[in-house]
Amino acid sequence: MKNFISSQAKPTGLTAFKVAYLNREALSLLFLGFSAGVPILLIFSSLGLWLREAGVDKSTVTMFSWAALGYSFKFIWSPLVDMLRLPMLSSWLGHRRSWLLITQIFIILAIVLMAMTDPTGINLSVMAAGAVLLGFSAATQDIVIDAYRIESAPSEMQTALSASYVAGYRIGMIVSGAGALYLADFFGSSSEVYNYLAWQKTYLIMGLVMGLAILTTLTIREPYAVFEGKKQTLNERIVGIYIGLLCVPALVVGIPFLVLKIATSLAGGEIALPSVIATALIYYFGALLAILPILIGFLMINQAKFHQVLPIALEQKQYRFSKADYVRLVAVFALSVIGFIVSYRMIGSVLPSVEDVAVSFLLGCVQFIGSILVMAGLGTILVKMGVVRSEVAKVTWLTPVADFFERYGKKALLLLALIGLYRISDIVAGNISNLFYQDLGFSKTDIANAVKLVGVVASIGGGFIGGWLAQRSGVMRSMMIGALLACVTNLLFIVLANMPSLLMMYGAVIADNLAGGLASAVFIAFLSALTSIRFTAVQYALFSSLMTLLPKVLGGYSGSIVEATSYPVFFAITFAIGLPILWLVWLVDKKIPLDNNE
Repeated sequence: MKNFISSQAKPTGLTAFKVAYLNREALSLLFLGFSAGVPILLIFSSLGLWLREAGVDKSTVTMFSWAALGYSFKFIWSPLVDMLRLPMLSSWLGHRRSWLLITQIFIILAIVLMAMTDPTGINLSVMAAGAVLLGFSAATQDIVIDAYRIESAPSEMQTALSASYVAGYRIGMIVSGAGALYLADFFGSSSEVYNYLAWQKTYLIMGLVMGLAILTTLTIREPYAVFEGKKQTLNERIVGIYIGLLCVPALVVGIPFLVLKIATSLAGGEIALPSVIATALIYYFGALLAILPILIGFLMINQAKFHQVLPIALEQKQYRFSKADYVRLVAVFALSVIGFIVSYRMIGSVLPSVEDVAVSFLLGCVQFIGSILVMAGLGTILVKMGVVRSEVAKVTWLTPVADFFERYGKKALLLLALIGLYRISDIVAGNISNLFYQDLGFSKTDIANAVKLVGVVASIGGGFIGGWLAQRSGVMRSMMIGALLACVTNLLFIVLANMPSLLMMYGAVIADNLAGGLASAVFIAFLSALTSIRFTAVQYALFSSLMTLLPKVLGGYSGSIVEATSYPVFFAITFAIGLPILWLVWLVDKKIPLDNNE
């Protein structure tokens, strides 16, 4: 691999930035991060505002966040992503890129399904199905991207790659967050007058935007692959020119106008983009979007041949199973998932319906844990019955987990506790943030300016600061700073609830997103340090799933907690639950060296 930072001679200043971030690996992760960032807000905040405008009650809106629980359960099917070779696609694109392509196609299909559904009446269940499909497909894409990142560069590059990934992720969030809100406003939907066609057009455009993800997949290089001929270089240059053309309006018009717009908004005024410029931009981007399918078709035809040179650690994990073994493996997984769904509904029908938020949360945990146990038990029974060979099941699901516990012993439980709780404070608080701003009287445009644009830019800056801080001070010290900032900045929302103003809103949003971006970047580097190269997708998926599982389950009740108490009490709770994390970080730093990864 090229362009890696030498551990013996580390450059400084601007040279260090160029070496760390302006190389093929970091740029690839920037665009893959964009691919991962677009779907997430189409499930969370943008969808939440759409449902709220359609007349869906607050508790149901926040429960839609459970559609993204696929992010928290992706470790269950991550072994399939790690081991299954997709017919024809794997030999054409390589293992990682073939999985990226198929997941991105399903993401687009899910977005289109949601766009074609008006979330009123019985259609709400169809919208939920689309959201679940989007969450499952996007979570699978994340599995592949995380494995790609860890396999594409050595450990000393992971902090820089994490920061690049976070930057791309946040840019994708700008597009699906601020971009979706601007488009919905532009097409004529508001909290006062709901317009389904406006949101339909918005989500269809988001589906087109995901075409850029396919463009990225067809351009990046497969890890450990040596590409033959000049085709790959030509593809990279063509896509580089196309991306540059997409960025020109942002640099020439977008950034200056948005700075002026935000300054005018803070002064109490309003400014609009001149109609001539707006029309020109519409035709400009329309032309580029029209070219996109042609460009994708060219890249599909012009794929360079390659051969892989796997390191010993990766060759050791290439288990030789038959096609029948893989088919049976998928069948066991599918039947186990069906068992989870059926048991979840049956347990839910038996448990009583209560008004108390705490009791409702506990009953939800019982329903959830019981369904997980049924799924695990059903899978075990199917293996015992010989539906799939026990050796195949063991290598797929048990060996990667056993490897982690072999390397860390009993201390692995302490690591898992830190992983599961580190992001709880900011994830739970962020789940209801858009509704919070809306209830304070801020318009969608105000929210888009402050949260979906300025806030995301701040989080990108926080990510690069986190990457720099981790390289200078170490990952664990940086994690302590990130955990402290993540919970303390939630106190600013209490101030905002009592003194609502645009200036205070911008201050709280900027501080919160700087802290979140820093914490995300250093935490990704931390998880990468724990991951064995022999079980990349499985172990990292397990870690990242645990990272979001409890926060997202608890976040689903955030609307009920606010309705039972108040916004200040809710944000005080999110501050309090973040304090014990500081002790966990200190304990892990003291007791566990992060050098057990080969």
